[in-house]
Amino acid sequence: MAQGNKSRIVIWVIVGILVVVAAVMLITKPKTTSGPPINPERFVRITESKFEKLERRVAEARLDFPDAPAEQWQRISDEVAHGRQALAELSTLTEQKDLAVKKAEATGAYAAATKVLREVTGKEEHDED
Repeated sequence: MAQGNKSRIVIWVIVGILVVVAAVMLITKPKTTSGPPINPERFVRITESKFEKLERRVAEARLDFPDAPAEQWQRISDEVAHGRQALAELSTLTEQKDLAVKKAEATGAYAAATKVLREVTGKEEHDED
């Protein structure tokens, strides 16, 4: 019976050591928030189609809301142009850090344009992804 107790103790000591090692590895692991690498061609293709859908929705909204201020329509056009310019620049880049900056710029412009469109229409717009 004494032999069984000793082997249990050894097993639990090994398990305890493994748990401590795993905890130390988790705590000291460097934090990476960059996510997976950006595929520029795919991102440009998807975002370009989003901008095209947005422009169609804007054209429809212009017909439905002709009294909306011209400044809002101009802001939407400016944001779309800014986003498309960021996409054009993104397609020429290779460094992931630079790609991430341009990706954020393009998605920010898209979000700003859709926000203004929501302000004009007064309703929540959803992407058809």
